[in-house]
Amino acid sequence: MTNLNKVSLVKCTSYSQEEVSDAIDKAFSFFGGIESIIQKGSKVLLKPNFLKESSPRKCVITHPIVVETVAKKVLEAGAMPIIGDSPAFGSMKKITKRIGLDRVAERLGINIIELDKPRKISVNCGGKEFSLTVSGKALDVDAIINLPKLKVHDQLLFTAGVKNLYGCVSGKRKVWRHLKSKNNLDWYTDMLIANYQIVKPSFTILDGVMAMEKTGPTGGLPRKVSLVIGGIDGIAIDRVVAELLSVNPENVPILRAARRLQVGKQDLSKIEIAGEDLSSVKPHGFILPELSPIGFDIIRVIKSVIKHLWLKSVGKAEPQT
Repeated sequence: MTNLNKVSLVKCTSYSQEEVSDAIDKAFSFFGGIESIIQKGSKVLLKPNFLKESSPRKCVITHPIVVETVAKKVLEAGAMPIIGDSPAFGSMKKITKRIGLDRVAERLGINIIELDKPRKISVNCGGKEFSLTVSGKALDVDAIINLPKLKVHDQLLFTAGVKNLYGCVSGKRKVWRHLKSKNNLDWYTDMLIANYQIVKPSFTILDGVMAMEKTGPTGGLPRKVSLVIGGIDGIAIDRVVAELLSVNPENVPILRAARRLQVGKQDLSKIEIAGEDLSSVKPHGFILPELSPIGFDIIRVIKSVIKHLWLKSVGKAEPQT
C-alpha cells in the first residue's frame, strides 16, 4: 500500500530532457510508478504555475521541460494529459507560446486550456464549512497532477504544493479574494486549504531544479536547488519544503492553517522521506522574503484587473530574453 505521507526528494541539476525525465521517473517510482497514480484512458489535468508570461530563466513559472516531460509520461501510461491554468496576468495562449509549449502540445496531440467555467462547490474542513468557486474544468477531469514551482512568496513565505492549486480559481476571482480577506491572514489561508481539498491532486511534482528566493512570486532571484520533489499529500510536501528551507513551520501561514483545520500530515517523524537525505540537500543561506499584508485595497484590485486584461489582449509581460 502506498504511503500517502511519503515525500520523495530526487536530485536534478539541470533542465536537460534526459535528466528531468530520469528524475521524474524516479519521483514516481517511490509511489509504485505513474501507473499507480493514474488510470489508463483517464483525463489528467497538468496544473503548472503559469502566473504570467515570463522566460523560464526568471523562475516565475514551472519550467516547460517539466510540463512536457510529465505530459509524455501520462501519454505513455495510456492516459490523456491536458495542460491548464488560470494565470493571474495574461492568457494561457500567450504564456505557452512564449515558452514554446504550444508547439510541444501540438506535436503530442494534447490540449492547452484556460481554467475558466467557474462552479461553486462546498467542502467541510476541520468542522468549518466553505463555499468556494473553482474552475469546472479542473473538477471535470479524472485526476490532477500538480506541477508547482518552488518560489518564495511575499505574503505566504513560500509557494509549493498547496498554493499552486489556487490557480484553479478562475480569472480575477483570485484577486477579489485578497480584497475579501480584509487583511485577515487566517481567513485567507483557511480558504486556500479548503480550495486545496476541493481540487485535491492525485500527485504533485514540485519543480525545484531552479527556485526563486528573496522576493516573490515574481521579481526574485533565481537560486539553484537541484531537486524534483514528489508526493501525494500537498501538506506533507509543504512541510518538507519548510524543513528544506530551514523555516520553522509555525512561521508558514499555510501550514498553520492546515494544522488548524486538521488537514494533511506535518509530523516529520510520520512523513517518510524517500530518495535524497533531507539534511544533505538543504540550500545554504536561502533568502526568504519579509512578509507583507495579505489584503488588497480596491485600487490595487482595479489595477490588477486592468493589467490582466491588457496582457491578455495586446501587452507583453516583459521583453523577450
